[in-house]
Amino acid sequence: MRVQIANIQRYAIHDGGGIRTTIFFQGCPLSCNWCHNPETMGAIFSDKGLTYSPQELAKRVLRDQVFFGDNGGVTISGGEPLAQDMGFIVKFLQLLKEKGIHIACDTCGDVPWENVEAVLPYVDIFLYDLKIATPELHKKHTGQDNTRIISNLKKLSNVWLRIPVIGGVNDGEEMNNIIALAKSAAPTSKVSLLPYHNMAEGKWEKLGKKMSTFYTPANMEEIKNKWIKAGFNAEIGG
Repeated sequence: MRVQIANIQRYAIHDGGGIRTTIFFQGCPLSCNWCHNPETMGAIFSDKGLTYSPQELAKRVLRDQVFFGDNGGVTISGGEPLAQDMGFIVKFLQLLKEKGIHIACDTCGDVPWENVEAVLPYVDIFLYDLKIATPELHKKHTGQDNTRIISNLKKLSNVWLRIPVIGGVNDGEEMNNIIALAKSAAPTSKVSLLPYHNMAEGKWEKLGKKMSTFYTPANMEEIKNKWIKAGFNAEIGG
């Protein structure tokens, strides 16, 4: 069992609490036209991509265990970590849990439920990306509808929602739809509202593509207050 890794980021502080090592797996079922990791969309980004076995990857990230402290750990991200060889993912997470590592899974949710179910014994928190509530709008901007995303979300309990806030896409009435969806779904410990940024423009250019033009909403505090009034623990960023 070997998978390709796009990147391993050490000392990450925005991927699940505390100091973490975040692993960006290659490949994603969505193709969001604002993606800040476009290099992870395809199955293979480069013929120089890093490949690991579960044992090799566990050994690599456990070097950082001394920095995790009481609140840190490892975050599997991407791309989409739950669209990988699930035998690899389960074995890797088992090896981390044997060492008492806190595990966060950053997922778009567009995967078979059995993939999510396979990691439930090991994942402490799901960083669940909820982008758009309206199916047609979701398909327009990500290439897929959100049927599986919503279905999987409603089956989970240990969820930290992360909402990319995209000007002209989901910062208006669609945000109300997302809030309504979140209220009907899983219990949520926290909501992080992530303002759009175009810092990935250079990555898109390297891939021979042009990043879609959006903007950062000016009403982020207003959006945060909407979530708070709906009963959520919401923050901007994180």
